[in-house]
Amino acid sequence: MGKSERKQAAEALRRQQAAETRRRKIVFGTAIASAVVLIGGLLAVGIWINRDTEREVQAPEASTTEDFAVRVGDGPVVVDLYVDFMCPACKQFEAAYSADIQGWVDDGSITLDYHPITILDRLSQGTEYSTRAAAAAVCAADVGEQDFLDYALALYESQPAENTTGLTDAQLKDIGSDLGLGSDWERCVDDETYRGWAQEGTDSATGDQGVEGTPTAKVDGEVVDNAAFADEVNAAIESAA
Repeated sequence: MGKSERKQAAEALRRQQAAETRRRKIVFGTAIASAVVLIGGLLAVGIWINRDTEREVQAPEASTTEDFAVRVGDGPVVVDLYVDFMCPACKQFEAAYSADIQGWVDDGSITLDYHPITILDRLSQGTEYSTRAAAAAVCAADVGEQDFLDYALALYESQPAENTTGLTDAQLKDIGSDLGLGSDWERCVDDETYRGWAQEGTDSATGDQGVEGTPTAKVDGEVVDNAAFADEVNAAIESAA
C-alpha cells in the first residue's frame, strides 16, 4: 500500500470513528431527553397525586348538608340541584327556572340544596375553572343565602365557553364586587378556601349520589326530568300543603 493509499485509508477510518462518536452522542442525548421527560411526567403525576391526597376540605360557614350542598331556605319540599358553572345546559336550566326557584324560596315552599360540582374542569384547558367558580360561589354563601343565589346567577350570565380557560380569578372577583360581596369574600376566593370542599362534593355526587351529568334535579330525593322540573316541584308543594 503506497503512501497515498495509507493516507486515504486513515482518513476513511477517522471519518468512521467520528461518525460513530456522533451516533453515540445522539443515542445518549436521546436517552437523557427521554429520561427527563419520563421523570418530569412522573413528577407531575406525583405532584397531582400528592395535591389530591392533601386536599384540604374546609366546611363552609354557610348552611350546608352532609352531601355537600349549600342549603337555601327551609320549606317542606326539598329540591336538589347539581350544576357545573361551565355547563351550557345548566345555564339554560337557570334561565328557564331561576325566577321560579327564587319565588319558591321567598315564599317558603322549598328547601333548596344547591350542589356546585366540578365535572367540567377537563374543559377549561388546565385552569380548573369549574372548581374555581364553585369555590367562589360557596364563598358567597358565607356572605348570605341570597348573595349565593345572586352570585350563581351572575356566573351564568358571564359563563365562558367550554374548551376555553374560563374566567380568571380577577374576573370572578369582579362579579362579586359588582354584587357588593365585600373584602372577606374576596379573601375567601384568593385563599381558595372551599376548593377542596367543592371537589369532595363532586366525588360524592358522582359516586354515592349517582349523578351522571349536569344539570340534575331531584325533588324530595327523586330525579325529575328537567323539562318537567317546575311542574314536579309545584305538584310536590301542593301535596305538602
